[in-house]
This record gives sequence, C-alpha cells and structure tokens, in this order.
Amino acid sequence: MPKRWVPSFSILFILTFMALWPAMTIGADQGEALFIAASQGDLEGVRQLLDSGVPVDAKSTGGWTALMKASMEGHQAVVQELIQRGADVNAQGRAGWTALMQAAQFGHLDIVKILADRGAELNGQSVNGSTGLMFAATNGHLDTVRYLLDKGADVNLQDKLGRTALILATSENQEAIVKLLLDKGADRSLANSSGRTAKDIAASEGFASIVTLLQAK
Repeated sequence: MPKRWVPSFSILFILTFMALWPAMTIGADQGEALFIAASQGDLEGVRQLLDSGVPVDAKSTGGWTALMKASMEGHQAVVQELIQRGADVNAQGRAGWTALMQAAQFGHLDIVKILADRGAELNGQSVNGSTGLMFAATNGHLDTVRYLLDKGADVNLQDKLGRTALILATSENQEAIVKLLLDKGADRSLANSSGRTAKDIAASEGFASIVTLLQAK
C-alpha cells in the first residue's frame, strides 16, 4: 500500500496563514477597511465597521480619513453618515488636504454644502497653501466657486507659490470663473512667486478674452 503524503507542520502553517490573511489584514488595520468602504460608496459596510468600533477618523495608510475619500468620490450618503457619526470635517491628510478641498476639486457641490454647513473651514490651506476655492477655480467648477465665495471664502488668498484663485483660473483658461472672481473682488495686481500677474499669464498663453477681462475696469 503506498504511503500517504502528510503535509509538514510548516506547510500547514503557511496554508493556514494564507487562508486567514484577508481577515487578519482587516483586523490589523480596520481604518484601511473603513477607507475602502467609503471610497466605494458602501454605506452598509461603513455602518458595520463603525458599529464594530472602528474610529470614524481613523486614517488609511496614505493618511486619509474615510470622510476625505467619500467627499472626493462624491458619495453623499456616506459623507452624511460619517458626519453624523462625529467625523472631523476639518481633519487634514498628509498634504494638508481636507474633505472640503477634495469635494471642491471634483465639483461635488452638494457635498461642499454639507461640509460647509457642518463647520468646514472655507479658508483652510493645505501644506502648499491651496484652498478649496483654488481647487474649484483651477478645475472649472463655476457653481462651486460661486458658492464658496458667497459663503465667505477669501478670494485673494495666495498659496506658497503666490498663486491666487484668479491666477490659477487664468492659467487654465477658465474664462467664466475669471469673470466671476473679478466680480467678487479678486485683486488682479497680485503676482505669483515669479512676479507674474494673471494678466501676464493670459497674455503669454494667448488667452485674448481673459486679457480683455483683466484690462477692463
């Protein structure tokens, strides 16, 4: 009778470890699991993790909270759930980005409104000095820019490179946003760290319509 093969203890250990690895990983870093559920818009998964005791402001390995990621992805129901559970609307990631900056960058106006109503800092700045208004202006989200300005966002804040929302919108040829910013009091004389104003940039890029706007008044 042939001898039956019996796995060694080391092989059994490895096989057992491989079988348990997903659960062990989640158990070891439930903050990452919450981040993933939020990024996917998995409201029920988020609720289950929070109910099991995962801190609502736990950060992923990348330094993000679930609220930041849900705001970036536009998952409004998850954002509301996290805030109701006590999420810090002004928590910052490694680069100093907040949930409001993430939502503004991608034009998720309804989420920007929710965050602002719950005390999100409109003029908060990232490590490099960027604001939610700057992100919205750069990416052409006119309604978000208008809302932030109406709520009191500072139109003339500058980042670490001296750029304002006006300079950034000009650089991206966002004509409608440039007009709105000017109407809301943007200072066209402010220059970036290279000494270039919005008008200088528009002229060098050939953005004739924006040059005209910046020359007016």
